Amino acid sequence: MTGRPVFVLFGSSIVQYSFSNGGWGATLADVYARKADIVLRGYIAWNSRRALQVITKIFPK
Repeated sequence: MTGRPVFVLFGSSIVQYSFSNGGWGATLADVYARKADIVLRGYIAWNSRRALQVITKIFPK
């Protein structure tokens, strides 16, 4: 990645569908175009318990 800030959108289907037409993730990417990198990690049917089980694999230190 570049030296720009990185926004990581991580979560359930709400995050996954945020890049749908007019979604909040798409709006965020538009607002921060050429200013920040937007990374999407959204998974259908996930909850906090499942996310905590895999977060270190998705975002290694």
